[in-house]
Amino acid sequence: MIVDTHGRIVIPKRVRKIFKTNRFEIGVKKEKIELKPIKSLDELFGSLPELDLKLIKREHEEEARNEHFD
Repeated sequence: MIVDTHGRIVIPKRVRKIFKTNRFEIGVKKEKIELKPIKSLDELFGSLPELDLKLIKREHEEEARNEHFD
């Protein structure tokens, strides 16, 4: 993988498809960078049926769009 001038890397589609997500938690252990897949909200749907899942998903997606990392 290559890091671009903005510090971004692209995870190949074939790898993203294995984990069925486009969000990963990043960690550093000794001299390694680790990416841990974060389950999508869609995968969690159905675990608490009394919740308004459509509203929760919209709010989650809006928060994700507004996230800024330094």
